[in-house]
Amino acid sequence: MEDEPPRPLDIVSVPVQPPPLSIDTIHHFVTQAKEESKDVLISWARKVAEKLKFTIIIRRSDKGGDKRRKPFFVLECERSGKYVPPTKKLKSDCTGTRKCGCPFRLRGYYTKETNLWHMTVVNGIHNHELDTELEGHLVAGRLKPEEKLLLDETTKNLNLVPPRNIISTLKDRDLENTMSSKQVYNARYRYKAKMRASMSEMQHLFKHLGDNKYFFKCRSLVDEGGEYLQDLFFAHPRSVSLLNFFPTVLLMDSTYKTKKYNMSLFEIVEFTSTERTYNVGFAWLTNGKEDNFIWALQQLRSLVRNEGSLPKVILTDRDTALMNDVAQVFPTSAALVCRVHVEKNVGSKIKELVKVRQGEEVKEGIVWENLEKSFMHLLTSDAIDVYGDRLMEFRELYKKWPRLLRYIEETVLDTDKEKVVHAWVDKHMHMGNYTTNRVECAHGVLKKFLPDSSGDLVKGWEVIHQMLGIQFTEVQTQFGQSMSVEEHRYRDVKLYSLLAFKVSIAALDYIYQEAKRVDNVGMHCKKCGCLMRVNYGLPCACLIAKKLRHNQPIRLDEVYNHWKRLCFNVEEGGGEAIKERLKTSDEGMKIEIRDQLHLIEYPESISLKSPVQDAKSKGAKKKKVAVRGKNKSTIRDKSRWEHVDAYFAETQSSQSNLSKSSQSKASLPQASSSTVSKAPVIGNFALTLSQIVELDHMPKCMHPFIEDIVDVEGDGYCGFRAIALATKNNEADFELVQVRLNMQREMTLHRTCETFFPLRGYPPPNTSSKVICLGALPNHYVLVKLKEGCPIPKTNAQWKRHVAKHTKDWETYFKDMQKQFEELMSIERGDVSTVGVGSKDNPVTIE
Repeated sequence: MEDEPPRPLDIVSVPVQPPPLSIDTIHHFVTQAKEESKDVLISWARKVAEKLKFTIIIRRSDKGGDKRRKPFFVLECERSGKYVPPTKKLKSDCTGTRKCGCPFRLRGYYTKETNLWHMTVVNGIHNHELDTELEGHLVAGRLKPEEKLLLDETTKNLNLVPPRNIISTLKDRDLENTMSSKQVYNARYRYKAKMRASMSEMQHLFKHLGDNKYFFKCRSLVDEGGEYLQDLFFAHPRSVSLLNFFPTVLLMDSTYKTKKYNMSLFEIVEFTSTERTYNVGFAWLTNGKEDNFIWALQQLRSLVRNEGSLPKVILTDRDTALMNDVAQVFPTSAALVCRVHVEKNVGSKIKELVKVRQGEEVKEGIVWENLEKSFMHLLTSDAIDVYGDRLMEFRELYKKWPRLLRYIEETVLDTDKEKVVHAWVDKHMHMGNYTTNRVECAHGVLKKFLPDSSGDLVKGWEVIHQMLGIQFTEVQTQFGQSMSVEEHRYRDVKLYSLLAFKVSIAALDYIYQEAKRVDNVGMHCKKCGCLMRVNYGLPCACLIAKKLRHNQPIRLDEVYNHWKRLCFNVEEGGGEAIKERLKTSDEGMKIEIRDQLHLIEYPESISLKSPVQDAKSKGAKKKKVAVRGKNKSTIRDKSRWEHVDAYFAETQSSQSNLSKSSQSKASLPQASSSTVSKAPVIGNFALTLSQIVELDHMPKCMHPFIEDIVDVEGDGYCGFRAIALATKNNEADFELVQVRLNMQREMTLHRTCETFFPLRGYPPPNTSSKVICLGALPNHYVLVKLKEGCPIPKTNAQWKRHVAKHTKDWETYFKDMQKQFEELMSIERGDVSTVGVGSKDNPVTIE
């Protein structure tokens, strides 16, 4: 074998290492300056470095504690030193370092002979490029003392100023400011941590309440995990004074979305002689049941100093639990119901139950409007005999719709007519309050102060405390105006000569408006009605007519005391009254007072924990944390009548664009949803209905209960994938789900809207069970995420035949939800007694 010629050696190119970077800045820092303070030299060096676009840090500093050690300091580039990896694994991989071993160094030293500081350059070389701007350098964006003071003040004021506005303000003051939003958030966090120190949330809250002399009471719930807060009632001391000075009318209602805990905020409001609304007290309640309301109302009752200060009228919405508790705790007060809530509830029921028959030329909207006007006309009856006549006319008009008439009679006329009809309501001194608009406005004012609904109880209290401070300032301002300002229309008029500066401007305005009725009423009491005297405690038209006839002024004793009080009440007796009350208290009361004083004096000793996140509240269950982020909005959820109005408005709008031949088809949904009930409820998405493309294929009556529709791969296994996505959170795991064959068989045999419960297993301990809903699109299935407590269709007949005996109780837990579904579907079809839920025109599969 011949030898092969030698091959030339492969030449491997060796990468040329770039020469080390070296940027010399020595001549910029050479100085002969000598200063009495080292801070002056450090400040000068940092300004020079900022011009060169890098930042300097203090590496070491020594004040010289003995004769051997001399005072000195060492300055280095922020990128000096080497990175030392941690021994423990970091939680996040997205970490980095600025250190690159930069040798730049300055040294300052102190000479005792001259008592001055000098600075020399140890190394003026940088081994890295200098930036073109300083943004992103933490040292350059560090807060200055005056900037830190501003940020602490804004943080103290309840985070009402967002960080972007703080940065904008600081940059307007200093154009060279390089602060970032991250530094603002960090500074705010450090300030909050400093204020709270080692105290828990409840200890911090009680400390605030005690330091500001609030009246507060709480009760707890003992569980395996410890003692948790159940309910909390608190009231500002100035609110307590106003309550006992203006006790005539109380208004109360609950609002939600004020903090991260699922607790309702029960607000109680009143108004002063100047018609200024103020908050009496607040209560965070874990539930809206009678027990919770009774406890809160009892705390409110304890604030009243004597029986003469009990309210004459208490106005609420149509919350049955609250209405019953008001009558129990305040038996001498007239309990009235908000007329707006009654009208809205009846109006929504009219839209649901009243349908115009085919062939009639009258439109539904006109019929609804006439029925609502007739009901409102009945409520505004000013006398009992007038009410009887209008009731006959009302029943004659409503006799075509017996279900609607029965609903109104059973829920309003037979039970609450004394609380809402003017003939009975106007017998009480309600001062013109027929609705709970005042407390609803108070909700709105509070929500304007709240930045979001994700704060804790301390943040919620801070918002309320700041709001009350502004509120009391406005109250005192209006008191001062009534005592110092006389309107020109009352000057030199004998009728008002004794009232100027003695009664509020609001009372004078009521009297002025009532005097305009004198020409039509005269001195006849029947024509007058005397409502101003009965409802407001002010002179009515017939009395004013007598005054004008005899040229006499209105006396102060003819005006109710409410309108003559123009200041904050000061408690009579002071400490002596408190001591006397303690002496007469029983042993149980003394123990309670002792515990309360200990709670105020030593809040750090409290072991009470914050309320649980999923506390049960009134009404339908609220949304839990969404997969795509928590909804922090403070905007309230829509009421039932709002959903009804929106639904029928949309229906009428769509039908107006269709011909008569297509209207019957448009009223029937194209497809619906299906449900599987198995395990506890999971998280959901907070998307608006307009964002859901597949929503048009679902029944319109179910739109308010749909939170999201998640599409899956359409490969013939879409139904199985939707089940796997709901149970395994992964649609690819559909082969592991043990429902494939059963589901395929049921979907083939049953194209109806039905619910399948488990065939075995006991029902859950609570009614909150997981609902897996499949929506049937043309040749495709999707996963529909429904709200908790949503309506569900009737139970499958096959399930009833094959279910185990101990499992049959599943259906009883959901009877009300199934009944609601039947009612909604009957409304959507337009005929209560015709098509069944599972008709061929409404193809829905429920598993």
